[in-house]
Amino acid sequence: MLLLLLACFSSGLDDTAADTGPGVDPITLVDPSALPAGDAPCREPELVRLEWVVDGDTIHIESTRGDEDIRFIGIDTAEVDHDGGSGECGSREATDLVEAMLVGGKVWLTFDAECKDDYDRTLAFLHVDAGEQGFLQRRLLRSGWATTFTVQPNDSLAGTFSTDEEAARQAGSGGWDQCGW
Repeated sequence: MLLLLLACFSSGLDDTAADTGPGVDPITLVDPSALPAGDAPCREPELVRLEWVVDGDTIHIESTRGDEDIRFIGIDTAEVDHDGGSGECGSREATDLVEAMLVGGKVWLTFDAECKDDYDRTLAFLHVDAGEQGFLQRRLLRSGWATTFTVQPNDSLAGTFSTDEEAARQAGSGGWDQCGW
């Protein structure tokens, strides 16, 4: 009887739905100060709403600043053919992974030193939770569907990203196996 009671009690401790309550979106409970960002970010973290996924390293969102195209800092993925072709090897897989991670429709953005690129896209790190598995750039790199792409001055996490890429390459994950990168 005691074991049954302990089993019920301990399973209740792991029930995150009980902690968040009905109707509470877990991403809103993420502490943005716990999310990785650059040493001197150009902007404060922001929780934004996804409008659509452009490809494996770019999304379109709605923020407090209006509609923005977000380019993921520190990575590059295979190019999608937006004219109906198949695109480069691995482009569909990278895009599908981003879509799967952003299924909730909201994402935290954190920033590095520079917020805009030459194409007027906002440069950001993307997070769906505070853990490493919720950090989109790291998940794409570790799965083998992205490579590192460091552009100064946004290099605060370049070492971490290089380590993730090397682990995927050594394991033959994703594009390292299927595309022969």
